[in-house]
Amino acid sequence: MVRRVRSAVFMGDARVFPGGALEDADHSPLAARAVRWHGDPEELPWRAAALRELVEEAGVALTDPPGVPVTGRGEGLYRALVEAGAVLDADRLSYFSNWVTPRFRGLPRRFDTRFYVVVVPAETAAGADRTEVTEASWVTPGEALERAAAGEWKVEFPTRCHLEALAGCGSAEEVPALAPLPGEVVAVRPRVVFDDDGAFRILLSGDPGYDEALP
Repeated sequence: MVRRVRSAVFMGDARVFPGGALEDADHSPLAARAVRWHGDPEELPWRAAALRELVEEAGVALTDPPGVPVTGRGEGLYRALVEAGAVLDADRLSYFSNWVTPRFRGLPRRFDTRFYVVVVPAETAAGADRTEVTEASWVTPGEALERAAAGEWKVEFPTRCHLEALAGCGSAEEVPALAPLPGEVVAVRPRVVFDDDGAFRILLSGDPGYDEALP
C-alpha cells in the first residue's frame, strides 16, 4: 500500500493501493507494444495504466523477461520498455472489481475505478516515488485494518472494503481466486446519505435506504 501526498485533491494522506488515472499514453500504439495483453483490446488501456502506475508510484515492474530495470513515466516508461526488449505483463492481472464514486459535495469529479490483483515474488521490493505518494510498504490486509481502526492510518471506504474482502485469505496465492470470472465484474456504486446534523453515511446496494439515496 502507498500513502498519498497530503495535497492530493482526492484521498489526500490516505493509504491506498497504487493506482491513478488513465493517460493518453495508455491508449497509444506504443503502450500496445510495451504491454502484453491477449484479452479484449478495449481493456488494454486500463491494464496498461494499472501496471504503469505500479511502476511509477511503488517501483514494482512486472516485466517479461523478469527483472528488467525500467524507469520513467508515461510515454517515457513505455519507450524504455520497448528499447529494452521487455513488456509489462498484463496477462498476469486478474480484474477484481469496478467501483464508481457517488456524487458527493466538495468533490470536483467522479471516478470510475478498476481494481486488479496479481501475485508477485515474495522478495519484490517497493519504494515510494515521493511525488504522488510518500510511503510504500507491504502489509497484510489484517494489519492495515488494525492500523486504520487504531487511527494510525487513514483508510477510506472503498479501500477498507477491499481489505476486508482480502483479509480472509491465508496467502497471496489465494487472492486471484476471489476475482469474478471474465465478463462478470459488476460495478459497485455506493450512495451517500446525509443526516440532519450534516454527517453522512455510505450505503452499498442492499443496504436499507440505498434505493432512495442520491446516486
